[in-house]
Amino acid sequence: MTELAQTAVFLISPWKPVLIWATFIAWAWLVGSRIDPDARNYQLDPTKWNLINLCTAIIAFTVMLFAGSIYISWIIGTAVLLTPILIYWKIRNQAVPESRRYTLFKKSESPGERKRRRKQSKSKASTMVFEGAEGEFPIPEPNDPLLDTYLQLDNLMLPAILQSGTRVDLALGNSGLASAITIQSVRNPQEPISASDGANVINLIKQIAGLDMTDTRRTQYGHFTLLTASNQHKVTVTVTGSSKGQFVRLDIDEEGRIVKPVDMLGFQPRQRERLDAFLNPQHRHGIILLTAPKGQGLSTTAISLLQQHDAYTSNLKILERRTLKQLEGVDHVQWDPSNPNLDFATSLQSILRRDPDVVLTEALDPETVQTACRSGRDGALQYMVFNADSSAAAVRLWCQMAGDIELATKPLRAVVCQRLIRVLCPDCKQSYAPADPSKLGFPDGTTLYRSSGQVQVRNRVEDCPTCHGTGYSGVTAIFEVFPVDEECRQILASGDLKAALMHARRNKMLLLQEVGLQRAASGITSVEEVSRVLGGGKPKSASTASGNA
Repeated sequence: MTELAQTAVFLISPWKPVLIWATFIAWAWLVGSRIDPDARNYQLDPTKWNLINLCTAIIAFTVMLFAGSIYISWIIGTAVLLTPILIYWKIRNQAVPESRRYTLFKKSESPGERKRRRKQSKSKASTMVFEGAEGEFPIPEPNDPLLDTYLQLDNLMLPAILQSGTRVDLALGNSGLASAITIQSVRNPQEPISASDGANVINLIKQIAGLDMTDTRRTQYGHFTLLTASNQHKVTVTVTGSSKGQFVRLDIDEEGRIVKPVDMLGFQPRQRERLDAFLNPQHRHGIILLTAPKGQGLSTTAISLLQQHDAYTSNLKILERRTLKQLEGVDHVQWDPSNPNLDFATSLQSILRRDPDVVLTEALDPETVQTACRSGRDGALQYMVFNADSSAAAVRLWCQMAGDIELATKPLRAVVCQRLIRVLCPDCKQSYAPADPSKLGFPDGTTLYRSSGQVQVRNRVEDCPTCHGTGYSGVTAIFEVFPVDEECRQILASGDLKAALMHARRNKMLLLQEVGLQRAASGITSVEEVSRVLGGGKPKSASTASGNA
């Protein structure tokens, strides 16, 4: 009876249920919010681990209730709960890349070790060599103050080279040097540099490229070659300045990317058919607007469309501020902004008077737009390039710059708007069935794909070597082609842009979002990527998303 009384007192002790419930709440949070998602992410059989944790929880609960003293039973029960978690920790770390392993403690550096490491990093050789206008730029000696600047430039360029970046943007202001790398059309901000160090980096770039280091306002163009252990890359330098500071754009291997066959750009069959009609000399007249936001591959599309025309039977001309690539058979006219007697519009007017067949140029200012419009619908075919977010915005801006809606719409033949989207990596993309395909305009049974970035090698999950863990490999474009026929032109001249767009939609014009969803349905990209590029969260329904373009 005495022992029974002692046991009853023990069971109703207020501390025991508090300890047990606190322990199990913490255990449930750890398993539910950390271990289970982690096991699913790395495909480590989460069902098996959940079953193991559930069984050990039952055993631990029993031990805590009936193993005698409250403290001893709690310690034993907690050890039972932690045992599968520690085992999972060990097995998981063996299956994932070293950079993603869990460690309990991270060794910290002493001040002496940190100083010694910095000294060693300064003295080590650069990972790349710069070859500029005056030949190879010598790597500074370890005791040369220029070495720090050289290594900073090296560190700015290295991530772009390793990740196949296409562009590095630098902006120097009072707060420092901000930088961003464009990788597969996505800007990735980098760590900022102090203003004094940033000014030294920009001056070094100018020095390597053979530009005027004292001129901080005028736009300057140059280039240098970047040599690595395994390859070389041509970097085009554009330096501009304003009262806010200096801006440097470094395009990597731009010349090799600027020209693509039209078949590889991403036009849908119906869109391509409408643009191909202008290859016929009888229809090779009027103005086609080519628009996109900045950094969306507009130059590549413009040059590729121009190259469709036969350069040996047609008179092709380009009026440009900078020659991106010398095209065979095409007359390149480079505008000199330093000449006060010859503005851009006058240069275009001079070209149009020579009776060319096709002209490619920029809608740089209202005077240029008005000059292009005055050539009429029977003049040369003109591809006019400028930045706009959509076809509708492009038409509004075009009419605004022309200053006269009738003048603006009379020669208009088509408006092309584009965006760049990333292509899913073929080696690691994952298929799935959407819960409600009809919300996106897809038929039942549609299979979509999402980015992963990881592959399983034997029993290990590693970053995909093809896409370097990004889930995407390369970019393509989606287009919105707004054809302007005679009826549409009359509607536009009346000022009713909405009705003109409805007329184009009745003639099966595809919107950017619809084309993007078609690409997602065909497995080229993901719905998430389309949503990222076009904005507005989840894409809206598109009734023709799965139809033929």
